[in-house]
Amino acid sequence: MGKIFGTDGVRGVVGEKITEKFVYDLAKSIGVYLNKYNEKSKVFLCHDTRISAPMIEKTVCRGLNEFGIDVVCGGIVPTPAVHYLTKLHNFSMAIMITASHNTYEFNGLKLITKEGYKFSAEQEDEITEIYDEISKYYYGETLGKTIYDESLKYDWADSLIKLVDDDFTGMKVALDCANGANFYLAPYVFKKLGAQVVAINDTSNGELINQDCGSTHLEPISKLTKENNCIMGFAFDGDADRMNAVYGDGRQISGEELLFLCAMYLYKKQKLTNNKIITPYVTNCGIDESLKKFSIEVVRCDVGGKSIQRKMLEQNISFGAEDNGHIVWGDYNKCSDGLLTALFLTKLYKEDNFENLLKDLKLFEQLKITVPITEEQRGRYVNGAINQKLEELKSTLKENERIITRLSGTEPIVRIVVEGENIEGITETGKKVESLIKSL
Repeated sequence: MGKIFGTDGVRGVVGEKITEKFVYDLAKSIGVYLNKYNEKSKVFLCHDTRISAPMIEKTVCRGLNEFGIDVVCGGIVPTPAVHYLTKLHNFSMAIMITASHNTYEFNGLKLITKEGYKFSAEQEDEITEIYDEISKYYYGETLGKTIYDESLKYDWADSLIKLVDDDFTGMKVALDCANGANFYLAPYVFKKLGAQVVAINDTSNGELINQDCGSTHLEPISKLTKENNCIMGFAFDGDADRMNAVYGDGRQISGEELLFLCAMYLYKKQKLTNNKIITPYVTNCGIDESLKKFSIEVVRCDVGGKSIQRKMLEQNISFGAEDNGHIVWGDYNKCSDGLLTALFLTKLYKEDNFENLLKDLKLFEQLKITVPITEEQRGRYVNGAINQKLEELKSTLKENERIITRLSGTEPIVRIVVEGENIEGITETGKKVESLIKSL
């Protein structure tokens, strides 16, 4: 079959890539993989609100059970909760059925290790090798069983309440739950901490997940926050590992501002391990200069949660973040956690002045362009068809200017980032890079 896994697990349109046979064979492959390393395994299986989730859940259970794997189905649970609960309850691994920020016609599977980390590329490659020969494998000597326990998610919710350990009484927050996995727990946790909550898109309607709402569509949360005089508004994506926020007046808190505020929260609490943070190479380089005055070192890595996870482990760093709303609080959980970020941001708002903190953040101008491509264009891009012209263009850049192009691992697009001190200059450069991509 070739490559199965993308940037973060498996993802595709249900009925096209994500078919019953594909899911069944993949589940059996995971079963074979687990039996190779464990005498008896138990898998934690959860999902977001998509209408295809129950069908996929049953198929995964069938494939795992046939190879002797027990499955505990947790129901609708946010991805960060799955990471946390897998380690807490000593599961052999977990599977989260989700397509993250994509709309309902997509679905997929994220694989999580017993320690609560994302599966590495090496582990995914091993499962892919089994998948390619799955017809050679037969039922296990004993069958596994499936049980349903939807109470476990409250262990995660209660742990957040205990961790935050604060009283938000008198604070009014707006929440856009994207009709996704956080539709119930996000309002629940904020209310338990005493906050007054105004929520939208807080249903489990599987056809509405991420539909013109959530972390990638901030207009609804901006309007809600401003009209209800909330201190801030928080918008989650479908599986709730990502969160973007707005100020009380409805303005977006940019990804760089969010990253900076969260880093400063840990810095002020003296909980920034080794005084370092991890962020991908595409993040605005102004972050590096701004944090330098606090002797905070910015370590760069490739894009994606796996790269952040690996670098955090290698260098014993407790905080990692992307500028798209994925924030990893490593001392608490091993993946990005949208609700925890929202809670810590609320706590920071109560304790400090955002304007005072953000006066130390100085960013370069940055232009981001998304270019849709065909499968043929993708192949030519991968084979380096524009490399020479791109390098020639880069050779003309001024100091503090840079160009980054990146092929998406989940969508048929190329992402372009152009950065520098002058908006006119990088706008012109951005047009040239976009033309190169389109000419493929």
